[in-house]
Amino acid sequence: MPTPSVALLEICVPSAWFLRNNVKKVQNGDDARSTVVFAQGAKILEAVKRYHDKSPKSASEAFNIFGKYADKSKALNVAGKGIDWAAKNVNPLICASAVYKTVTSDNKVETGITQAGAISGMFLGEGLMKLHMDKAINEQNIVTMAEKSKNLKGLSKLSNYILKSGNGGKVAAVLKGIAFVCASMTSYDIGERLAKEPAKKVCSNLGIKSSFDEKC
Repeated sequence: MPTPSVALLEICVPSAWFLRNNVKKVQNGDDARSTVVFAQGAKILEAVKRYHDKSPKSASEAFNIFGKYADKSKALNVAGKGIDWAAKNVNPLICASAVYKTVTSDNKVETGITQAGAISGMFLGEGLMKLHMDKAINEQNIVTMAEKSKNLKGLSKLSNYILKSGNGGKVAAVLKGIAFVCASMTSYDIGERLAKEPAKKVCSNLGIKSSFDEKC
């Protein structure tokens, strides 16, 4: 069985983690994220077909597992775009889910401000990672670290695996995917938290009861 390429890992590692996170949100009642689940799944399917085309049938079968979460939302059907469009428009669908969450919220002002903060924080964190990540996490640096640790107890097996031809790039791709997801999710949470106080003040000025008052 052929091993996944670096290009495939760079797409599928973060997308699979984001997919899992959004599936959990849908299962916890955040129906707005159902289209994001569909889009992340579509992105994985497109990558598998492009870089690992010996298994498109199994990929399509796997897609049915997460594609079912899109059934809760008619957004993609209304758009009439399908899988290929969804794979290329994950971020717009994330923004659309935030808008949907705001429109359907009992306190639209509060939700709108906190969602704007969260999404802005996420995009800022992801942007910074894209600018600097490749400088820190790359095949050359991974191989250099493996060379230095190949004789250390407990790290020799991993180091020797990395030093095999091509494995350094794959390990770097996995680590970059993990780092990107962690930065994205952390930035989202920070942005949401920072937006809570402004949301609370705006609600107070408008005479709207804030849910944050109840939690204090």
